[in-house]
Amino acid sequence: MKTFIRIILTFISLIATYYFIFWVPFSLIPGAHNIPAIPILISFIAALSVAILVWKKTTKLSNSLSNYVVMGGIILGSIGFLLGFIGPIIFTPNSNQGPLLGIFITGPISFIVGLLGGGIYWLIKVKNKVALK
Repeated sequence: MKTFIRIILTFISLIATYYFIFWVPFSLIPGAHNIPAIPILISFIAALSVAILVWKKTTKLSNSLSNYVVMGGIILGSIGFLLGFIGPIIFTPNSNQGPLLGIFITGPISFIVGLLGGGIYWLIKVKNKVALK
């Protein structure tokens, strides 16, 4: 995979994971934001872990179904989450519930679509290899 695409995918996954971990779990824990460094640190560690995973997995893609399914889910889920989270902030800045679209709707739906899309892409790729032989 080209390095530029790997950098973009890693960056998108890093940002989406950071915001998701920062807002979803820590918004549900009462008093979690009393010490602001803890949610920031935990979110950054989780985001860095996902970014490292995406960077390593995109180095050399194997032809396994599970690899295509997981990477499709992570990539499309991250993109859908960011669009649903940041889009309402840009288009309706006065709405206080805008980011919930990315957290509860576009993020999970695009993750599931990414899982299915990765599996379908793998099937098409395998069929093309069989047809070429």
